[in-house]
Amino acid sequence: MKTPEHPIFLESVKYIRSKLGFTGLDQVHQSILERIIHSSGDFSLKSSVRFSPRACEDAINALRNGAKILTDTYMAEAAISPMAKRTLNSDVQCILGMAPASIDSSLSTRSEIGMRNIWLDFEEKDNLLNAPLVVIGSAPTALISLLDLVEAGYKVPSLIIGMPVGFIGVSESKIRLLNSVCQYIVLEGSKGGASIAAATINALLRAAEN
Repeated sequence: MKTPEHPIFLESVKYIRSKLGFTGLDQVHQSILERIIHSSGDFSLKSSVRFSPRACEDAINALRNGAKILTDTYMAEAAISPMAKRTLNSDVQCILGMAPASIDSSLSTRSEIGMRNIWLDFEEKDNLLNAPLVVIGSAPTALISLLDLVEAGYKVPSLIIGMPVGFIGVSESKIRLLNSVCQYIVLEGSKGGASIAAATINALLRAAEN
């Protein structure tokens, strides 16, 4: 049985729709945009969201077939896990669990190493019906690490939500994702963050539940 949304959230969505007006988006894309605006309070993000042609369709199919959800931060994991449990009971895992406790930060980041380690681990086991969906809200180095692996011939994710926030390497990592073979949902520019990236996958979990 579908878990109903909280009344305050529904009232917020009603307000957002009244301000957005007609968008021309289908139901799933619209719900993603609404949750992004709800989580950020920023209507200007409407013009920054980019979808690859089969992003939502492939993501929903993967989620329904039991695909894992990987996050780059524990904050995103915490924001997604309740929705995952209420909907499809998807497994949500943070890549930092596969990173060493300390590293030489002048050479790499824990996010970069964690992404590489977890993706190679999946590749070795190779027992997943669908590749994981990857949610990046903070670490452009994690996104670059994953794209490096894909370009080297490793497994292609079912979806990458590319929404790291900040300035150093952020826009460049998003541009690279936009030009990759991966299915993506990207927030262009310097804006992003764990809450916005989590809101995007939560919208897809709701859609997959339906």
